[in-house]
Amino acid sequence: MWWRTGEVVDPRWLQFSYPPRGHYDLLKATSYFALRGGPADPRLAVAMDHVRAKRQPDGRWLLENTYPGAVHFRFEGPDGTPSRWNTLRALRVLRWYDAAGSSVEERQ
Repeated sequence: MWWRTGEVVDPRWLQFSYPPRGHYDLLKATSYFALRGGPADPRLAVAMDHVRAKRQPDGRWLLENTYPGAVHFRFEGPDGTPSRWNTLRALRVLRWYDAAGSSVEERQ
């Protein structure tokens, strides 16, 4: 997601969408690591900090980027509203990361 310069390659990757369809974003990428299981790589610290920072005061994450296409059942509200699916995905990722032994000391 980030080049060696620290710049984000594509700002759209920082917008959480559901369903992500064939598109890639930070939440989808970190979900792959969580599904893999095992120890958390310390290089994920910046990505995980970004996931944490997007948490709203009410504890939920927003739907930020809906991709066009037909849907059989609408599970989410419009962009900018709390997303139950993004919240679930973010909580799963953070639960894995925190349980996998990544501590503040490892990030520094």
